[in-house]
Amino acid sequence: MRAVVVGAGIGGLVAARLLQRAGLEVVVLEAHTYPGGLAGDFWHRGFRFPVEPYPEGFPLLEVLLPRGRLLRPVGRDREREAQGEFFGPQVLPFWRWQGERAERLKALAPRLPWPPEGEELAALFRLLPGLFPLLPDLFRRVSRLAPPDSDFRLFLQAQLLIAAQTEDPYALYAALALDLPHLGPVRVPGGVGALARALAEGLEVRYRARATRLLLRGGRAHRVEVAYGGRRRGEKEVLRGDFFLLNVPPEHLLGLPERVPKDAWGAFALYGVLPFRAAPPYYRQNARERPFAFLSLFPEGERTLFSLSLHTPLALWEDLEGEAYRALKARWQERALALGEALLPGLREVEPLFAATPRTYRRFAGRAWVGGYPQTHPFRFPRVRLLANVLRVGEGVFPGQSLPAAALSGLRAARLLLRALGLGGECELAPGASPGEPTYW
Repeated sequence: MRAVVVGAGIGGLVAARLLQRAGLEVVVLEAHTYPGGLAGDFWHRGFRFPVEPYPEGFPLLEVLLPRGRLLRPVGRDREREAQGEFFGPQVLPFWRWQGERAERLKALAPRLPWPPEGEELAALFRLLPGLFPLLPDLFRRVSRLAPPDSDFRLFLQAQLLIAAQTEDPYALYAALALDLPHLGPVRVPGGVGALARALAEGLEVRYRARATRLLLRGGRAHRVEVAYGGRRRGEKEVLRGDFFLLNVPPEHLLGLPERVPKDAWGAFALYGVLPFRAAPPYYRQNARERPFAFLSLFPEGERTLFSLSLHTPLALWEDLEGEAYRALKARWQERALALGEALLPGLREVEPLFAATPRTYRRFAGRAWVGGYPQTHPFRFPRVRLLANVLRVGEGVFPGQSLPAAALSGLRAARLLLRALGLGGECELAPGASPGEPTYW
Protein backbone atom coordinates (compact mmCIF):
# COMPACT_ATOMS: atom_id res chain seq x y z
CA MET A 1 0.00 0.00 0.00
CA ARG A 2 1.32 3.42 -0.93
CA ALA A 3 0.33 6.69 0.72
CA VAL A 4 1.19 9.89 -1.11
CA VAL A 5 1.49 12.98 1.10
CA VAL A 6 1.24 16.29 -0.75
CA GLY A 7 3.05 19.01 1.22
CA ALA A 8 5.89 18.55 3.75
CA GLY A 9 4.37 20.76 6.44
CA ILE A 10 4.36 19.52 10.03
CA GLY A 11 0.93 17.85 9.70
CA GLY A 12 1.93 16.00 6.55
CA LEU A 13 5.28 14.91 7.98
CA VAL A 14 3.74 13.59 11.22
CA ALA A 15 1.20 11.57 9.23
CA ALA A 16 3.92 10.29 6.88
CA ARG A 17 6.14 9.10 9.76
CA LEU A 18 3.28 7.28 11.48
CA LEU A 19 2.16 5.59 8.27
CA GLN A 20 5.69 4.56 7.39
CA ARG A 21 6.18 3.10 10.87
CA ALA A 22 2.95 1.13 10.40
CA GLY A 23 4.46 -0.51 7.32
CA LEU A 24 3.07 1.54 4.44
CA GLU A 25 5.14 2.82 1.56
CA VAL A 26 5.09 6.62 1.82
CA VAL A 27 6.08 9.27 -0.70
CA VAL A 28 6.04 12.97 0.27
CA LEU A 29 5.81 15.62 -2.46
CA GLU A 30 7.07 19.10 -1.56
CA ALA A 31 7.03 21.98 -4.02
CA HIS A 32 9.81 23.86 -2.20
CA THR A 33 13.36 22.98 -1.23
CA TYR A 34 12.94 22.35 2.52
CA PRO A 35 10.35 20.82 4.88
CA GLY A 36 8.12 22.53 7.41
CA GLY A 37 5.83 24.63 5.22
CA LEU A 38 4.81 27.97 6.72
CA ALA A 39 6.09 26.77 10.13
CA GLY A 40 9.61 25.89 9.05
CA ASP A 41 12.84 27.78 8.49
CA PHE A 42 13.33 29.52 5.23
CA TRP A 43 16.22 31.24 3.50
CA HIS A 44 16.49 34.45 1.54
CA ARG A 45 19.70 35.89 0.11
CA GLY A 46 21.73 33.68 2.44
CA PHE A 47 19.80 34.64 5.60
CA ARG A 48 18.00 32.01 7.69
CA PHE A 49 14.79 32.83 9.61
CA PRO A 50 14.44 30.21 12.39
CA VAL A 51 12.10 29.66 15.35
CA GLU A 52 13.93 29.01 18.62
CA PRO A 53 12.90 27.66 22.04
CA TYR A 54 12.95 29.74 25.24
CA PRO A 55 12.95 28.64 28.91
CA GLU A 56 10.35 29.03 31.65
CA GLY A 57 10.02 32.65 32.76
CA PHE A 58 11.65 34.05 29.62
CA PRO A 59 10.09 37.42 28.62
CA LEU A 60 8.71 36.02 25.40
CA LEU A 61 6.37 38.75 24.22
CA GLU A 62 6.02 42.47 24.88
CA VAL A 63 2.64 44.03 24.04
CA LEU A 64 2.40 47.79 23.60
CA LEU A 65 -0.91 49.10 24.97
CA PRO A 66 -2.27 52.61 25.62
CA ARG A 67 -1.25 52.42 29.28
CA GLY A 68 2.22 50.98 28.70
CA ARG A 69 4.15 47.84 27.85
CA LEU A 70 3.05 44.44 29.13
CA LEU A 71 5.40 41.46 29.20
CA ARG A 72 4.11 37.94 28.56
CA PRO A 73 6.61 35.49 30.09
CA VAL A 74 6.78 31.79 29.28
CA GLY A 75 4.84 29.74 31.85
CA ARG A 76 1.28 30.09 33.07
CA ASP A 77 2.13 31.05 36.66
CA ARG A 78 4.52 33.74 35.45
CA GLU A 79 1.83 34.96 33.05
CA ARG A 80 -0.72 35.39 35.86
CA GLU A 81 1.76 37.26 38.00
CA ALA A 82 2.59 39.67 35.17
CA GLN A 83 -1.09 40.19 34.30
CA GLY A 84 -2.02 40.89 37.92
CA GLU A 85 0.73 43.46 38.30
CA PHE A 86 -0.14 45.25 35.06
CA PHE A 87 -3.97 45.17 35.05
CA GLY A 88 -4.75 44.49 38.70
CA PRO A 89 -6.23 41.46 40.49
CA GLN A 90 -9.60 41.74 38.69
CA VAL A 91 -8.13 39.87 35.69
CA LEU A 92 -6.91 36.85 37.67
CA PRO A 93 -10.26 34.96 37.63
CA PHE A 94 -10.17 35.13 33.84
CA TRP A 95 -6.70 33.58 33.75
CA ARG A 96 -7.72 30.85 36.22
CA TRP A 97 -10.62 30.01 33.92
CA GLN A 98 -8.31 30.07 30.89
CA GLY A 99 -5.71 27.79 32.48
CA GLU A 100 -8.26 25.25 33.69
CA ARG A 101 -9.98 25.07 30.29
CA ALA A 102 -6.66 24.82 28.43
CA GLU A 103 -5.49 21.93 30.62
CA ARG A 104 -8.74 20.02 30.05
CA LEU A 105 -8.53 20.56 26.31
CA LYS A 106 -4.89 19.50 26.08
CA ALA A 107 -5.72 16.29 27.93
CA LEU A 108 -8.52 15.53 25.47
CA ALA A 109 -6.89 16.82 22.29
CA PRO A 110 -4.97 13.70 21.17
CA ARG A 111 -8.23 11.70 21.20
CA LEU A 112 -10.70 14.41 20.18
CA PRO A 113 -12.09 13.97 16.63
CA TRP A 114 -13.49 17.33 15.54
CA PRO A 115 -15.47 17.66 13.41
CA PRO A 116 -16.08 13.90 13.65
CA GLU A 117 -16.03 11.60 10.67
CA GLY A 118 -18.66 8.84 10.70
CA GLU A 119 -16.46 6.16 12.27
CA GLU A 120 -15.30 8.59 14.96
CA LEU A 121 -18.73 9.23 16.49
CA ALA A 122 -18.33 6.36 18.96
CA ALA A 123 -15.00 7.79 20.15
CA LEU A 124 -16.59 11.21 20.54
CA PHE A 125 -19.39 9.80 22.67
CA ARG A 126 -16.82 8.12 24.94
CA LEU A 127 -15.26 11.52 25.56
CA LEU A 128 -18.55 13.18 26.55
CA PRO A 129 -17.94 12.94 30.33
CA GLY A 130 -14.77 14.99 29.90
CA LEU A 131 -16.40 17.34 27.42
CA PHE A 132 -19.56 18.04 29.41
CA PRO A 133 -18.04 20.73 31.72
CA LEU A 134 -16.67 22.52 28.63
CA LEU A 135 -19.91 22.70 26.63
CA PRO A 136 -21.08 26.16 27.83
CA ASP A 137 -17.85 27.68 26.49
CA LEU A 138 -18.55 26.28 23.02
CA PHE A 139 -21.45 28.65 22.56
CA ARG A 140 -20.37 31.95 24.11
CA ARG A 141 -17.80 34.47 23.01
CA VAL A 142 -14.74 35.09 25.12
CA SER A 143 -15.68 38.77 25.45
CA ARG A 144 -18.49 37.70 27.81
CA LEU A 145 -15.88 36.34 30.24
CA ALA A 146 -13.33 39.15 30.01
CA PRO A 147 -13.25 41.81 32.74
CA PRO A 148 -14.41 45.30 31.66
CA ASP A 149 -10.96 46.84 31.41
CA SER A 150 -10.51 48.52 28.02
CA ASP A 151 -6.78 47.85 27.83
CA PHE A 152 -7.22 44.22 28.86
CA ARG A 153 -9.86 43.73 26.18
CA LEU A 154 -7.60 45.35 23.60
CA PHE A 155 -4.80 43.04 24.72
CA LEU A 156 -7.05 39.98 24.26
CA GLN A 157 -8.21 41.14 20.84
CA ALA A 158 -4.65 41.55 19.63
CA GLN A 159 -3.57 38.12 20.92
CA LEU A 160 -6.59 36.30 19.56
CA LEU A 161 -6.45 37.88 16.13
CA ILE A 162 -3.10 36.11 15.73
CA ALA A 163 -4.17 32.72 17.07
CA ALA A 164 -7.87 32.63 16.11
CA GLN A 165 -8.04 35.00 13.12
CA THR A 166 -10.84 36.86 14.88
CA GLU A 167 -10.78 39.26 17.82
CA ASP A 168 -13.67 37.58 19.66
CA PRO A 169 -13.68 33.81 19.13
CA TYR A 170 -15.83 31.38 21.05
CA ALA A 171 -14.55 31.00 24.58
CA LEU A 172 -13.25 27.43 24.49
CA TYR A 173 -11.08 28.07 21.46
CA ALA A 174 -9.81 31.29 23.05
CA ALA A 175 -8.74 29.43 26.20
CA LEU A 176 -6.44 27.15 24.24
CA ALA A 177 -5.26 29.87 21.83
CA LEU A 178 -4.14 32.03 24.76
CA ASP A 179 -2.01 29.12 25.96
CA LEU A 180 0.16 29.12 22.84
CA PRO A 181 2.96 31.28 24.34
CA HIS A 182 3.51 28.45 26.83
CA LEU A 183 3.60 25.74 24.15
CA GLY A 184 4.67 25.37 20.53
CA PRO A 185 7.84 27.16 19.39
CA VAL A 186 8.91 28.18 22.88
CA ARG A 187 9.31 24.54 23.83
CA VAL A 188 10.57 22.86 20.67
CA PRO A 189 14.27 21.97 21.06
CA GLY A 190 16.14 23.28 18.06
CA GLY A 191 13.17 25.17 16.67
CA VAL A 192 10.38 24.17 14.30
CA GLY A 193 12.74 24.01 11.33
CA ALA A 194 14.90 21.44 13.15
CA LEU A 195 11.78 19.46 14.03
CA ALA A 196 10.65 19.47 10.40
CA ARG A 197 14.04 18.24 9.25
CA ALA A 198 14.00 15.48 11.89
CA LEU A 199 10.52 14.40 10.82
CA ALA A 200 11.60 14.33 7.17
CA GLU A 201 14.70 12.25 7.90
CA GLY A 202 14.25 8.69 6.67
CA LEU A 203 11.21 9.55 4.55
CA GLU A 204 11.14 9.65 0.78
CA VAL A 205 10.60 13.38 0.35
CA ARG A 206 10.74 14.65 -3.21
CA TYR A 207 11.56 18.35 -3.15
CA ARG A 208 10.68 20.72 -5.98
CA ALA A 209 7.86 18.31 -6.76
CA ARG A 210 4.59 20.19 -7.22
CA ALA A 211 1.37 18.15 -7.30
CA THR A 212 -0.87 19.63 -9.99
CA ARG A 213 -3.94 17.37 -10.15
CA LEU A 214 -5.49 14.31 -8.54
CA LEU A 215 -6.84 11.77 -11.00
CA LEU A 216 -10.15 10.25 -9.90
CA ARG A 217 -11.97 7.05 -10.76
CA GLY A 218 -15.11 5.71 -9.14
CA GLY A 219 -15.15 8.34 -6.41
CA ARG A 220 -11.57 7.64 -5.39
CA ALA A 221 -8.18 9.11 -6.26
CA HIS A 222 -5.76 6.70 -7.87
CA ARG A 223 -2.95 8.90 -9.20
CA VAL A 224 -1.50 12.38 -8.86
CA GLU A 225 0.14 14.42 -11.58
CA VAL A 226 3.51 15.89 -10.52
CA ALA A 227 5.58 18.64 -12.14
CA TYR A 228 9.24 18.87 -11.10
CA GLY A 229 11.50 21.87 -10.76
CA GLY A 230 15.18 22.41 -10.09
CA ARG A 231 17.43 19.97 -11.93
CA ARG A 232 14.34 18.08 -13.11
CA ARG A 233 12.62 21.20 -14.42
CA GLY A 234 10.23 20.32 -17.21
CA GLU A 235 9.81 16.70 -16.11
CA LYS A 236 6.33 15.42 -15.31
CA GLU A 237 5.15 12.21 -13.71
CA VAL A 238 1.89 10.49 -12.89
CA LEU A 239 2.40 8.89 -9.48
CA ARG A 240 0.21 6.01 -8.32
CA GLY A 241 -1.18 5.93 -4.79
CA ASP A 242 -3.68 4.00 -2.70
CA PHE A 243 -4.24 6.86 -0.27
CA PHE A 244 -3.56 10.59 -0.52
CA LEU A 245 -3.03 13.06 2.32
CA LEU A 246 -3.21 16.71 1.34
CA ASN A 247 -1.21 19.22 3.37
CA VAL A 248 -2.05 21.89 0.80
CA PRO A 249 -5.28 23.62 -0.27
CA PRO A 250 -7.20 20.79 -1.97
CA GLU A 251 -9.34 22.75 -4.43
CA HIS A 252 -6.82 23.08 -7.24
CA LEU A 253 -5.92 19.38 -7.05
CA LEU A 254 -9.59 18.40 -7.37
CA GLY A 255 -10.48 20.98 -10.02
CA LEU A 256 -12.77 22.87 -7.65
CA PRO A 257 -13.13 26.67 -7.25
CA GLU A 258 -11.27 28.20 -4.34
CA ARG A 259 -13.39 28.68 -1.23
CA VAL A 260 -12.26 31.69 0.77
CA PRO A 261 -14.14 32.66 3.95
CA LYS A 262 -15.60 36.14 3.65
CA ASP A 263 -13.99 37.14 6.94
CA ALA A 264 -10.60 35.57 6.21
CA TRP A 265 -7.47 37.68 6.58
CA GLY A 266 -4.38 38.13 4.51
CA ALA A 267 -0.93 39.00 5.81
CA PHE A 268 1.54 41.73 4.95
CA ALA A 269 5.03 40.99 6.23
CA LEU A 270 8.47 42.58 6.04
CA TYR A 271 11.74 40.69 6.50
CA GLY A 272 15.12 42.23 7.12
CA VAL A 273 18.38 42.38 9.09
CA LEU A 274 19.31 44.78 11.89
CA PRO A 275 23.03 45.62 12.24
CA PHE A 276 23.05 44.84 15.99
CA ARG A 277 22.04 42.09 18.40
CA ALA A 278 18.60 42.91 19.80
CA ALA A 279 17.81 42.27 23.46
CA PRO A 280 14.73 40.32 24.55
CA PRO A 281 11.80 40.16 24.38
CA TYR A 282 12.19 38.76 20.90
CA TYR A 283 8.46 38.95 20.09
CA ARG A 284 6.71 42.32 20.31
CA GLN A 285 3.22 43.44 19.38
CA ASN A 286 1.84 46.92 18.83
CA ALA A 287 -1.74 46.73 20.12
CA ARG A 288 -1.94 50.46 20.74
CA GLU A 289 -3.21 51.16 17.24
CA ARG A 290 -4.57 49.24 14.27
CA PRO A 291 -3.67 47.25 12.33
CA PHE A 292 -1.90 45.38 15.11
CA ALA A 293 1.76 44.85 14.19
CA PHE A 294 3.72 41.78 15.30
CA LEU A 295 7.53 41.89 15.36
CA SER A 296 9.71 38.75 15.62
CA LEU A 297 13.43 39.11 16.31
CA PHE A 298 16.05 36.40 15.70
CA PRO A 299 19.51 37.33 17.07
CA GLU A 300 22.32 35.76 15.09
CA GLY A 301 25.79 36.74 16.26
CA GLU A 302 26.11 40.54 16.17
CA ARG A 303 23.07 41.08 13.98
CA THR A 304 19.34 40.39 14.26
CA LEU A 305 17.01 39.05 11.61
CA PHE A 306 13.42 40.27 11.90
CA SER A 307 9.95 39.76 10.51
CA LEU A 308 7.21 42.34 10.95
CA SER A 309 3.66 41.29 10.05
CA LEU A 310 0.21 42.87 9.92
CA HIS A 311 -3.22 41.48 9.12
CA THR A 312 -4.53 42.99 5.90
CA PRO A 313 -7.96 42.72 4.22
CA LEU A 314 -7.79 40.43 1.22
CA ALA A 315 -10.13 42.66 -0.80
CA LEU A 316 -7.49 45.42 -0.87
CA TRP A 317 -5.19 43.27 -2.99
CA GLU A 318 -7.67 41.77 -5.43
CA ASP A 319 -7.17 42.41 -9.13
CA LEU A 320 -4.26 44.82 -8.62
CA GLU A 321 -1.59 44.86 -11.27
CA GLY A 322 1.55 46.78 -12.10
CA GLU A 323 1.88 50.25 -10.62
CA ALA A 324 -1.30 49.99 -8.52
CA TYR A 325 0.03 46.86 -6.79
CA ARG A 326 3.48 48.37 -6.21
CA ALA A 327 1.97 51.58 -4.81
CA LEU A 328 -0.20 49.68 -2.32
CA LYS A 329 2.75 47.54 -1.31
CA ALA A 330 4.82 50.69 -0.68
CA ARG A 331 2.07 52.23 1.46
CA TRP A 332 1.76 49.11 3.58
CA GLN A 333 5.51 48.92 3.98
CA GLU A 334 5.60 52.47 5.30
CA ARG A 335 2.70 51.74 7.62
CA ALA A 336 4.34 48.57 8.94
CA LEU A 337 7.65 50.31 9.63
CA ALA A 338 5.89 53.16 11.45
CA LEU A 339 4.09 50.68 13.71
CA GLY A 340 7.26 48.66 14.18
CA GLU A 341 9.25 51.76 15.16
CA ALA A 342 7.17 51.98 18.34
CA LEU A 343 8.28 48.45 19.18
CA LEU A 344 11.95 48.84 18.33
CA PRO A 345 13.40 52.34 17.80
CA GLY A 346 15.53 52.51 14.67
CA LEU A 347 13.57 49.86 12.79
CA ARG A 348 12.20 52.46 10.40
CA GLU A 349 15.70 53.30 9.22
CA VAL A 350 16.38 49.74 8.03
CA GLU A 351 15.76 48.81 4.40
CA PRO A 352 13.84 45.49 4.45
CA LEU A 353 15.13 42.59 2.38
CA PHE A 354 11.68 41.98 0.94
CA ALA A 355 7.97 42.39 1.61
CA ALA A 356 5.34 39.64 1.38
CA THR A 357 1.73 40.37 0.45
CA PRO A 358 -1.30 38.08 0.04
CA ARG A 359 -0.07 37.57 -3.53
CA THR A 360 3.26 36.27 -2.15
CA TYR A 361 1.50 33.82 0.15
CA ARG A 362 -0.64 32.57 -2.71
CA ARG A 363 2.49 31.82 -4.70
CA PHE A 364 4.17 30.07 -1.76
CA ALA A 365 1.29 28.28 -0.02
CA GLY A 366 -1.33 28.01 -2.74
CA ARG A 367 -3.74 30.48 -1.13
CA ALA A 368 -3.78 34.15 -0.26
CA TRP A 369 -5.45 33.88 3.15
CA VAL A 370 -3.50 32.71 6.17
CA GLY A 371 -4.14 31.29 9.61
CA GLY A 372 -7.09 28.99 9.03
CA TYR A 373 -10.78 29.73 9.45
CA PRO A 374 -11.70 32.58 11.82
CA GLN A 375 -12.97 30.74 14.90
CA THR A 376 -16.33 32.39 15.40
CA HIS A 377 -18.13 29.12 16.24
CA PRO A 378 -17.10 25.52 17.04
CA PHE A 379 -18.22 24.01 13.73
CA ARG A 380 -15.94 26.07 11.54
CA PHE A 381 -13.46 23.40 10.56
CA PRO A 382 -13.32 21.59 7.22
CA ARG A 383 -13.94 17.88 6.92
CA VAL A 384 -10.86 15.72 7.17
CA ARG A 385 -12.02 13.17 4.59
CA LEU A 386 -12.48 14.69 1.15
CA LEU A 387 -12.95 11.41 -0.72
CA ALA A 388 -12.94 7.80 0.41
CA ASN A 389 -9.15 7.64 0.16
CA VAL A 390 -8.24 11.36 0.29
CA LEU A 391 -7.67 13.02 3.67
CA ARG A 392 -6.80 16.58 4.60
CA VAL A 393 -4.15 17.56 7.17
CA GLY A 394 -2.58 20.80 8.34
CA GLU A 395 -3.74 24.25 9.28
CA GLY A 396 -7.38 24.59 10.26
CA VAL A 397 -8.21 20.87 10.36
CA PHE A 398 -7.84 20.39 14.10
CA PRO A 399 -9.10 22.89 16.71
CA GLY A 400 -6.15 25.10 17.57
CA GLN A 401 -3.20 26.44 15.63
CA SER A 402 0.58 26.28 15.52
CA LEU A 403 2.72 23.18 15.96
CA PRO A 404 0.49 21.16 18.36
CA ALA A 405 -2.57 21.52 16.11
CA ALA A 406 -0.66 20.70 12.92
CA ALA A 407 0.86 17.59 14.53
CA LEU A 408 -2.54 16.47 15.83
CA SER A 409 -4.07 16.86 12.38
CA GLY A 410 -1.44 14.45 11.02
CA LEU A 411 -2.00 12.06 13.91
CA ARG A 412 -5.73 12.02 13.28
CA ALA A 413 -5.43 11.48 9.52
CA ALA A 414 -3.02 8.58 10.09
CA ARG A 415 -5.47 7.00 12.54
CA LEU A 416 -8.35 7.26 10.08
CA LEU A 417 -6.31 5.76 7.28
CA LEU A 418 -4.97 2.87 9.37
CA ARG A 419 -8.42 2.05 10.70
CA ALA A 420 -9.67 1.88 7.10
CA LEU A 421 -6.93 -0.68 6.48
CA GLY A 422 -7.89 -2.69 9.57
CA LEU A 423 -4.66 -1.83 11.37
CA GLY A 424 -6.35 -0.30 14.41
CA GLY A 425 -5.06 3.19 13.91
CA GLU A 426 -3.80 3.62 17.47
CA CYS A 427 -1.00 6.02 16.64
CA GLU A 428 0.57 8.05 19.39
CA LEU A 429 3.56 10.31 19.82
CA ALA A 430 5.80 8.53 22.28
CA PRO A 431 6.06 10.24 25.70
CA GLY A 432 9.56 11.60 26.10
CA ALA A 433 10.51 10.89 22.50
CA SER A 434 13.06 13.11 20.87
CA PRO A 435 11.75 15.71 18.41
CA GLY A 436 10.64 14.18 15.15
CA GLU A 437 10.52 10.61 16.55
CA PRO A 438 6.84 9.56 16.68
CA THR A 439 6.07 6.01 17.80
CA TYR A 440 3.35 3.75 16.42
CA TRP A 441 1.77 1.58 19.13
